[in-house]
Amino acid sequence: TKRHGDLIGGADYTFDCTGNTKVMRQALEASHRGWGKSVIIGVAGAGQEISTRPFQLVTGRNWMGTAFGGARGRTDVPKIVDWYMEGKIQIDPMITHTMPLEDINKGFELMHKGESIRGVVVY
Repeated sequence: TKRHGDLIGGADYTFDCTGNTKVMRQALEASHRGWGKSVIIGVAGAGQEISTRPFQLVTGRNWMGTAFGGARGRTDVPKIVDWYMEGKIQIDPMITHTMPLEDINKGFELMHKGESIRGVVVY
């Protein structure tokens, strides 16, 4: 972990998980000129836009978003399922709630309250 004094010129990597477009821009601008990479993970509200000055990008910074950790559905998900079935990865400890399909609205309520990290709907 770099400390503030070590970040002269910017961080090699920055991440935004807030969904706040102002923070997304700040994360980009905090990345290092020439090679800094800023990754947007948080989801902004519907209709919100993000902007920056072109200078931030033409000087070599990279701004990208990611969903599902960058996994590609067609190629990565089948592999991940195989790893889970073979016991190579542990997913069960990450599941906070399991519910039947008829309780899906309750699942959304739990998620919006921040009480459910990973819910599984069984049908």
